[in-house]
Amino acid sequence: MQKKYNPSGTGLFDAAPGTYLVSAYFDDNLVDLVSCNVLGWQVNQDRTLTPMVLDPRAADEDPWFVLHPDGRVEASDGRSWPNKDAWLAEERKTRRAVA
Repeated sequence: MQKKYNPSGTGLFDAAPGTYLVSAYFDDNLVDLVSCNVLGWQVNQDRTLTPMVLDPRAADEDPWFVLHPDGRVEASDGRSWPNKDAWLAEERKTRRAVA
């Protein structure tokens, strides 16, 4: 059966267990990783996804980052990394360049 998309509607589906919205905060060489369980995904009218989490402000940062159960990290802007360490290394490098 073919799926019909209604432009005025949105959909919801469950996230895989072990999916987290993550943020990294750097202080010198230390990193503080804050994670929030992703309970599900909301399909927006433009067919983009938004993570559903308990903290309504968690996905306010742009871009936001998702740690998947298989270890991959994906950003809301389409970038991805094979693991958390690769993501943190690039984030550290980017923040140093800005400072």
